[in-house]
Amino acid sequence: MGTLSLPKVRKLLYNQNGNQVWQHYSQGGVLEDVQLLHREPFVVTSSGINYLLTSNENLDIFNQYEYILLVTKQPKSKDLEAGTIRVKRWLKHPKFETLSPTQVLSSWGNKFKFIQEDEANNIKGLRPPQMGALYSILSHLQNPEDKGIVVMPTGTGKTETMLATLISNKCKKLLVSVPSDSLRTQISEKFITLGLLKEYGIVDEDCHNPIVGIMNSGITDIAILRDFISRVNVVVTTMDILTDSTAEAKTLYSQEFSHLFVDEAHHSEAQTWKELIDRFDKEKVFLFTATPYRNDGKNLQGKIIFNFSLRKAQEQRYYKQINYLPIREYNRKLADKKIAERAVQQLREDIANGYNHIIMARCRDKIRAKEVFEHYKQYEDLNPVMVYTNIGGLDKKIEAIKRGEHSIIVCVNMLGEGFDLPNLKIAAIHDERQSLPITLQFIGRFTRTSYSELGNASFITNIAYPPIHEELDELYAKNADWNLILPRLNENATQKEIDFRNFLDRFGHLDKSKIPFQSIRPALSTVIYNNNSTEWNPLNWKEGISNLDTYEHQYSDNSNNTLVIILGKISNVDWGNFEVVKNLQWDIIIVYWDLRPNVNRIFVNTSIKGLSKDKLIEAVFNTQASKSKITGMNVFRVFHDVKRLTLFNVGARKGFGQDVTFQNFIGKAVQDGIKSLEQGTIIKNNFFGVGYKEGEKISLGCSVSGKIWSYLRGNLNELASWCKNIGDTISNENIDPNIVLQNTLKIEKIVSRPNILPIMVDWHPDMYDFSETRFEIRIDGNSYDLSNSELNIVEDDVANPLQFSFDTSDVRIIFEIELGATNQDIPYYRIIKRTNIDAVVFHGGTQQSIESFLQEFAPTIWFADGSQLFQNNYIKEKMEADVIPLDNIITDNWAGVNLRRESQDIAPYVQDSIQYYFINKIRNDFDIVYDDDGKGEIADIVGIKDLPTHIEIHLFHLKGAIGGRVSNDINNFYHVCGQAQKSLNWKYKFRKGKDFFDHLFKRKEKSLNGIICSRFIKGTEEDLENVLMAAKWKKETKFHIYIVQPALSKANASMDILQLLGNTHHYLHTLGNVELVVYSNI
Repeated sequence: MGTLSLPKVRKLLYNQNGNQVWQHYSQGGVLEDVQLLHREPFVVTSSGINYLLTSNENLDIFNQYEYILLVTKQPKSKDLEAGTIRVKRWLKHPKFETLSPTQVLSSWGNKFKFIQEDEANNIKGLRPPQMGALYSILSHLQNPEDKGIVVMPTGTGKTETMLATLISNKCKKLLVSVPSDSLRTQISEKFITLGLLKEYGIVDEDCHNPIVGIMNSGITDIAILRDFISRVNVVVTTMDILTDSTAEAKTLYSQEFSHLFVDEAHHSEAQTWKELIDRFDKEKVFLFTATPYRNDGKNLQGKIIFNFSLRKAQEQRYYKQINYLPIREYNRKLADKKIAERAVQQLREDIANGYNHIIMARCRDKIRAKEVFEHYKQYEDLNPVMVYTNIGGLDKKIEAIKRGEHSIIVCVNMLGEGFDLPNLKIAAIHDERQSLPITLQFIGRFTRTSYSELGNASFITNIAYPPIHEELDELYAKNADWNLILPRLNENATQKEIDFRNFLDRFGHLDKSKIPFQSIRPALSTVIYNNNSTEWNPLNWKEGISNLDTYEHQYSDNSNNTLVIILGKISNVDWGNFEVVKNLQWDIIIVYWDLRPNVNRIFVNTSIKGLSKDKLIEAVFNTQASKSKITGMNVFRVFHDVKRLTLFNVGARKGFGQDVTFQNFIGKAVQDGIKSLEQGTIIKNNFFGVGYKEGEKISLGCSVSGKIWSYLRGNLNELASWCKNIGDTISNENIDPNIVLQNTLKIEKIVSRPNILPIMVDWHPDMYDFSETRFEIRIDGNSYDLSNSELNIVEDDVANPLQFSFDTSDVRIIFEIELGATNQDIPYYRIIKRTNIDAVVFHGGTQQSIESFLQEFAPTIWFADGSQLFQNNYIKEKMEADVIPLDNIITDNWAGVNLRRESQDIAPYVQDSIQYYFINKIRNDFDIVYDDDGKGEIADIVGIKDLPTHIEIHLFHLKGAIGGRVSNDINNFYHVCGQAQKSLNWKYKFRKGKDFFDHLFKRKEKSLNGIICSRFIKGTEEDLENVLMAAKWKKETKFHIYIVQPALSKANASMDILQLLGNTHHYLHTLGNVELVVYSNI
């Protein structure tokens, strides 16, 4: 006597080269009270039915038995008694029928019921998102104009929706594409069994299950492929197999299949996927995805016919609640240990509460997986396992994971799409995800509610190193509520897709375009016309283009305010005259009409050189509009409010009667051109340059002919927005078009140091585009980064070579800047290390000596008069700065302060120091007071005030008095003025608070001679976390910069000191719109 587990009743109809065809008839079960009848052949009986068990599927006694099972090995009586017989599948069963795909299809007629789930009355059925998607799909099928995009978050039942569509629509022959082998296995099983449709009564029992083909390998022989397709109702395969097929096979797919379902369709714009999908008629194609946007910025082509938001999925309880458990640790190796400890702590709590959860520790590569596994292997009772592609015994490890033998899984890019393991509930994120689509899909794997015996999902991550994408910053905040944030992030990203698609939907004939409008990204350039009419005739564009017959390809489309014309012509190649070798050149023309109250302007963007834009405007609008192009000096208004403008190209015209009427100045000659313009000997014609506007670096060019351009590119919607802003600036009569030259910088190549004292040296500006930890400097086994090191001017006079130092708390390396010229009078610049200490800089996967690094990433030197030196480029502003306004100098009597003593050091503090006195003076003005004194500081004191409307950031730079007395010694100010100017970088590095606050968190402890104290003089880390979140997402942040120097007497300040402070004030105000305030003596 024994028991025997029976497999599902299904028939293998075809099996060649790993490709199989199956039909399912009923579910499996368990035979009780099984008795052995014969040992050879091995026959058992239960409830009066005899079953033949064999390991030979080609057995020649099939006709003698109605029930025949294929087992893994020839059984013995002891196997039956022990219950160890493993059955693979049925070889024969009375339910087996020989049906054609047509007969199966016919059985689906009127067998589908639209039953919706009703939890209150215990009615099983389709969930609301499944019902909504199904209705949308069936509606779309009645009038399909484009590929249908169905957006359903992970866990809301995409696959069941596909099954319902198959039966309710009686899809004649369906091809289902998935991105991975594991998804192919999972989804093919669903199609074979029809999932839950029969169990819930949605599909009648007498409705035959589809005959399903599973393509595990490509079929190159077209006859065999045609035969395979002819046998089935559905084929499930991976997109890799489809895209690797021959052109003939791809054509056969597009002809034979009535419908194509693409799962995980956010991949569909990959070139190989797109080429395959585009072979199918659009009305055949449905794209199913949880995220209709891509990491690479490409848009999914098609129409979003159903969008079930993540917010709705969460409201309707398709997702479990999320426990977000962050740590903050800047030491990456220590961070792995802390993440592992927190994940295991959570796992043990879940197990104690009766939840059989599993940890997944996900790493970016095999090396990281091995490093991370070291922190988990100590938990032997949880049986940790490491899996990645090509690891030994991978298949056995995956099967053991599915059986629940491992409670900790360390993996590389696995267990994502298609791996269905409900017990995965704890995600230990050792290497952060880098995009919103990937993050949302990843999180979705942990939050499904299909299994009530499981608890909530938990995510452990290190918020010290959040992803680089700003859209994810909010997720990686300490007190973030992922249950609220995730739906909003998903909705915002999806809404961007919908907004852009709505913009495109205003065009009427996109389906006829050879070029997808979603992918058009023109250079941002335009000419502008004033208009007085409220009518246009976009269909008349052909009348406005000369030599139109030279274009073999002509296409246009328009919305209510945008006309897009695409033209293609065949032309000879430049390097020869051949009949068989030709160029196919595509050009574009975009006409955008900005019609608002009191605004009526037309913009033309084109890639065609020499296009008569006036003629086009006359054809599309009217003659008066074509004569109203904005030209002349007013176009130079585009440079309004662009500060510290560096011109790279200056075009000018001379007066009439001179031999040369036009002259172009580029490179070194630009300064000559600017000088001539200022002298009035030439007239502006065209400019191009780079500067700062509202704190952002921008590029702009313009010409008196009316053209305005930038190096940026954008989609059609972004081009329209850019044109609007440019048009408003150009048309503003309050802007003086001649102001542009006043804001330009004077740049000259020099071969010897300036005869002015340097006050500050700073890292190469490109280094501020990265976090402080991007650049690691190693010296004698010690590691430093920009948070605990700095560059400083070495004190000298103008007669000495320029020298600067790299300083940490315990190391100083001095460098010299050598300027000169070669024998050919070519200027050169060289960094020479003067200290015999070796240092190596690691960055971006490379390493180089510190002198080589500084030669490549040249630092910038600031001088007392406001000028700068970058390599051989000596940069000065045109206009000399005014002295600092006296109202910006605040006095104090500094009673009881040792003016020589700058720092308060560490607790117990030096109470007669400038820093201690000043902190107590201002502490009641701020919510947080932070002592940042030391190498790599932002400022000596940082004060933060969280106000209802904005956040105030105050940076105080302190300097002790030379000789400990009040004097007019300007040397008291050189260094501290340099520090004030350098700290402006933190306004531009702020990036919604991330780098600024990272710096403060990382340096939260101050040490001196082995003694440590907190840098928080007032407020706590938690207070700083709260301000960080407010700065990131809620409030504007305003910076203020101060110099604190009690050596200055305001009443007796010298003009030299006031001018030096004026230069610093001018720099901060011009570049950052920040006022300099000075605290002095009476």
